[in-house]
Amino acid sequence: MYIAHVNIRIAMSTASINQLCLQIAEFDDESAFGELFKLYYSRLLLFAEALLKRRELAEEAVEDVFLKLWENRKVLTAINNVNYYLLVAVKHKALDYLEKMNRQAVLPLDEVEVEFGDIPVNPENTLISAENIRIIQSIINDLPPRCKLIFRLIKEDGLKYREAAELLNVSVKTVETQMSLALSKIGAGLQTRFPSENRLYNAGGQNK
Repeated sequence: MYIAHVNIRIAMSTASINQLCLQIAEFDDESAFGELFKLYYSRLLLFAEALLKRRELAEEAVEDVFLKLWENRKVLTAINNVNYYLLVAVKHKALDYLEKMNRQAVLPLDEVEVEFGDIPVNPENTLISAENIRIIQSIINDLPPRCKLIFRLIKEDGLKYREAAELLNVSVKTVETQMSLALSKIGAGLQTRFPSENRLYNAGGQNK
């Protein structure tokens, strides 16, 4: 069976992100900070809302993280993985909010709901049609909450398996199992809908 490959990643190169961080840290560049904010805000909001289950609190948590980032902007150039750094910061901010609300500080992953956004596809590396992509998105959104969140962190946010495991306080084996489940369901879903096509979505889980 032919394996079609889709790349799902943050739509900016590491070099470009590093340049933004340099502009912010060295020159207090508010325009560059605005670009960084626009690049990460939506995905961080999804993550915060999955934990807090309240849109307004999620927005406040993410904005607090960016405010703190601006106040401590001089350290930006020392951060190796800005995406992971921001996810961890949002996680801790969300947990702070949960504690203030007298709720359990760590939500079970099976209670975490998150919507999977549009899949950015690199046309040079895929043979998957727009219809297949729509179906993939639908299948992903129907995944169990734990599975969907882990898949999004790996495939949309570009985390390594170890990083996702640390972020969610689970084992790497759990991440591997949930990714396998997601890929299996996506492949089975495409085969069911397109039995005449000899294609299978492969999320390329090589970022362990």
